[in-house]
Amino acid sequence: MTKCIVCGAPLYDKPKHKRITQPQNTLPSDDKTKRPNKKTTVLLSFLLFAGAVSAAIALISPWKRATEPVVSPGPANIEVLGDTFLGYSTLWDQDFQKKLKDAEITIGYSDELDQKTRAQKLSSGEVDFMVTTINQLFETPSTGKIIAMWDWTRGADRLVLNNKQFPQVTTIQGLNRAATQAAQQGELLSIIFAGNTPSEYLSILLADKSPEFALEKFNIIRVDDSSTAWQRFQNPQPGENIVAGIFWEPYVTQASRAGYIPSLSSAHVQRSIVDVVVASPQVLADHPGKVQQFVNAYYEHISRRSIDKTAWRQQFENLGGLTSSESLNFLQGVYFFEINCANHWMNGPTKLLRQRLNYTKQVLYGSGRLTATPNSVDQLYDGRFVAELATSDAAASCPASQATAPPIAPKPNSAPSAPAEKTQAKATATTQTTIAIQFEVGAAQLNDPAKKALDQVLDTANPNDTVRINATFVDASSARALALLKSRATAVEQYVADRLPTASIQTTLNSGGTESPNVRVSIGKGLTP
Repeated sequence: MTKCIVCGAPLYDKPKHKRITQPQNTLPSDDKTKRPNKKTTVLLSFLLFAGAVSAAIALISPWKRATEPVVSPGPANIEVLGDTFLGYSTLWDQDFQKKLKDAEITIGYSDELDQKTRAQKLSSGEVDFMVTTINQLFETPSTGKIIAMWDWTRGADRLVLNNKQFPQVTTIQGLNRAATQAAQQGELLSIIFAGNTPSEYLSILLADKSPEFALEKFNIIRVDDSSTAWQRFQNPQPGENIVAGIFWEPYVTQASRAGYIPSLSSAHVQRSIVDVVVASPQVLADHPGKVQQFVNAYYEHISRRSIDKTAWRQQFENLGGLTSSESLNFLQGVYFFEINCANHWMNGPTKLLRQRLNYTKQVLYGSGRLTATPNSVDQLYDGRFVAELATSDAAASCPASQATAPPIAPKPNSAPSAPAEKTQAKATATTQTTIAIQFEVGAAQLNDPAKKALDQVLDTANPNDTVRINATFVDASSARALALLKSRATAVEQYVADRLPTASIQTTLNSGGTESPNVRVSIGKGLTP
């Protein structure tokens, strides 16, 4: 793996295609053909010098994936726009492009960081497809339609605390206290993220969910991309007091690797950061067969990875510059739709996609991002291509799928989102319950006994209780032990978020324990950070 000679970070570049050369003709062997003349020698020397200069420039370039188009061999007949989110890396993965070529499809993929430009190019028919999040269908509307579900993130988008510059900021409560104290002294601390992206949308959702996270207390720095936000988070401009940032993968993992503290994430707002494939009106009208071919090829590719996810892990290692354990953590933080789950969302009896779109427009309207909302969201998607390939639309096709959009937990003095009868029935529940989660040796997956133990305590919890996850290991300086500990904590966090989506989840990693990687879960009211 190539590393930057300045900072030592892996150079996160899209894969380069090998140049195909024609075999050389065999020439008669004589002294004249063996010895290059003077002109040839000079020319070769110049070319070698130019190549060395080019290599040097490449090595000192900033650690950021190149945004030049990556085009599969042959003339592309499908053009796709996206951005640097690692979850989109399948589109420039050589294995996927080869499968497309086998299906007589070639693809041209480019990054377009500006969401408005991305939507405009799709509407004009300049490109056939784009990948984006469902909130962008309202914030930067196009005339295209969703034709496939890509993923939903459950931890791959995350708020990261700048504990290096602000040592007192190690929890979301500490972030709130620091912001309040700075404001009292006439100063606003800054939060940085990619504007008009899932990062900004996550900031709105978290502000609505957590009473400890109020956007009005911060100076907001918006940049073009998460890679830019991550670089500036580490190297702020003069006068910027960046106390936190919101990133997507692989930058969340890079931040954790660098010693910063990950905090609230998309796991706390389940099924809200949802990526989709949107087709242009031109390709839908003129080439529906091309749309069907792409949908078929993509979901068949995904189906080959549904049981053994080694290929996913290797893809994120190679294209994201992650270690094996980091790739596994990323996989736990995102769900890639399989065809039947996509069909459940788009065409199932509960019309989950319709519900999520309606929920999204309400959140955007309530935060002032929209001045008006469409009367119907049905015009935003076309489920026929997914339905053509799927064999089921059952809710069981999705992991822990819910029929309705999970509500955002209310802030203090807000009306509870859960039914009043259920809340009152549990009002006398124990204020705090703590259990230890037992894992199999070396494993990070929750087994049946662990799930049963969690279910027993979650069944007694109120919808808006606090869930504390404390993960401890005797030697957290060990990279392998720390990776296992993080994976176990993430597995518990995601299970709790699925079962109790309105709860406030706090996850803490600790060193100094006397056991194997240990995870304890405390549930109740008024748990202190």
